[in-house]
Amino acid sequence: MNLEDAITRVIEGLSEIGVEYMLIGSFSSMYYSFPRSTTDADFVVGRQDLGVVRLSTILGERFKFDPQLSFETVGRSSKNEIEIKGTPFRIEIFRLTNEPFDQSRFERRREIVLFGKQVWIPTVEDVIIQKLIWDRPKDRDDVAGVIEATRKSLDEDYLQSWASRLSLTDALLRASAPHDDSAG
Repeated sequence: MNLEDAITRVIEGLSEIGVEYMLIGSFSSMYYSFPRSTTDADFVVGRQDLGVVRLSTILGERFKFDPQLSFETVGRSSKNEIEIKGTPFRIEIFRLTNEPFDQSRFERRREIVLFGKQVWIPTVEDVIIQKLIWDRPKDRDDVAGVIEATRKSLDEDYLQSWASRLSLTDALLRASAPHDDSAG
């Protein structure tokens, strides 16, 4: 099983149990920019009670579902982890928090076609803001790629508003600065 198949199965499972979700992280940034390698996929679900046992049953025995919630310090959210047996892949399912930005990006999510399936992902602006919040080296690279690929269609007012509210204005300015790859 590859990661694409695993993501598709999780999407089908979440849909079957009636849980609203969005695919975040590297897959949402890749949708708006450029492909990169990854061994995980991240989802946010819209309710605290996920129905872990039912989802685990739907996914089947190839998916090792850790029923114990853990806390993710970077995103300040609780999550479940799913290992795809026999592969290096894993999936993390985060709970939607009450933080205003988290609520806003979930309300603004949009439906796209990915892997031949209808999939909910954050808007491009929300991908940028979330990656600026996480601020890991791969997130900074993702932000640069997303901005480069979508610069002309970005809602600058929305980006500036959230950057200001979250004290990310300087980070957004650095990320938005055009990069001259010919300098050397």
